Amino acid sequence: AVLALALVLIWAVSRRLRDAVTTRLARRVETLPGAVLASRLPPVFLGMASHAGVLLAWGLSLLVLFVFLAFSLDQFATTRALGEGLLHAFSALLLQSLTSVAEAIPGLFVAVIIFLVAWLCTRVCGELFEQVAAGQLKLGMLDAHTAPATRHIVNASLWLFALAMAYPYLPGAQTEAFKGLSVILGIMVSIGASGVVGQVASGVILVYTRALSLGEYVGIQDHEGTVTEIGLFVTRLRTGTGVEVALPNALVIGNVTRNFSRQSVDGGTVLEAAITIGYDTPWRQVHALLTEAAAAVPAISREPAPFVVQTALQDAYVAYRLVVHVSAREPDTRARVQSDLHASIQDLFNRYGVQIMSPSYYDDPAEPKIVPESKWYTAPARPPAQDQEPR
Repeated sequence: AVLALALVLIWAVSRRLRDAVTTRLARRVETLPGAVLASRLPPVFLGMASHAGVLLAWGLSLLVLFVFLAFSLDQFATTRALGEGLLHAFSALLLQSLTSVAEAIPGLFVAVIIFLVAWLCTRVCGELFEQVAAGQLKLGMLDAHTAPATRHIVNASLWLFALAMAYPYLPGAQTEAFKGLSVILGIMVSIGASGVVGQVASGVILVYTRALSLGEYVGIQDHEGTVTEIGLFVTRLRTGTGVEVALPNALVIGNVTRNFSRQSVDGGTVLEAAITIGYDTPWRQVHALLTEAAAAVPAISREPAPFVVQTALQDAYVAYRLVVHVSAREPDTRARVQSDLHASIQDLFNRYGVQIMSPSYYDDPAEPKIVPESKWYTAPARPPAQDQEPR
């Protein structure tokens, strides 16, 4: 009867205490500033308080059951030795736990000191790398381009070194269970993190080889865009259509990177347009048409002047490449300029009756594949003058 009453009281008091704590905690959280913070914190703290109350009730219930069992066994001569053994075992375990805690305090203090020193070193290094990243300081190869990646590497190295130094002082580090768990975790990390280590190594290579930099317009595999981030795991590009592309660093290292910003002297980018024209069209005419098409686009720089190169002599056509410079570095602006340039090339070649034979050529058609100027604004298209009129 006493046991049942004690269990009922424990769970009743636990339930009331849990309700009181969660209600008061909910009221305190509602007074916190910020609607987002107040909406996210209550579920977390209320759940933690509720589970802590249940755990406390279970612990007290198990303790009461143990005391009841030991007391009951101690009331009979046949089981008295067993009851006393349970009490002695429990007291010995409790004393051993307190002794272990007391012995672990000096080692834990040393471990805390080591971690504090590591934290202080990371803060000092962080301030140093911030000055380098801001351009206020330069130390050899360490400049604004390599400072962010070097900061991550140095911080990770400091914390790993601190963990290795503090490992012997951690509570339970010398036990067989702790050693076995460390071996298992090491094997799991070694097997599962091989790809992660490869991505990190690729990111470090990208940074220190200076293959690309933030703000540059590059082409990697089938993707083109402005570099917005060079992380330890991925490199992010923002394309001209506003799409963000995340490329794994190993993919970037394993493919050819075309940098359209390095040759531009005004901080812009290089833009290319490739077409194929038949051998029956004079190449000088093609060069003149391409340069005139580039001149018709206002956003294309006049200095350096656009130029044309013949990249291949195929079986049925010649491959031409128009190279121009765009002063704007934004990917959306570059995409619009590229679209305007392609439209200008089509208009000019159609006007002079030159057939563009891209992307492939099989046989001469019965009629030239060109669009007469009279059909340039076939409905629903409208000439520029009509576009400006109110609808």
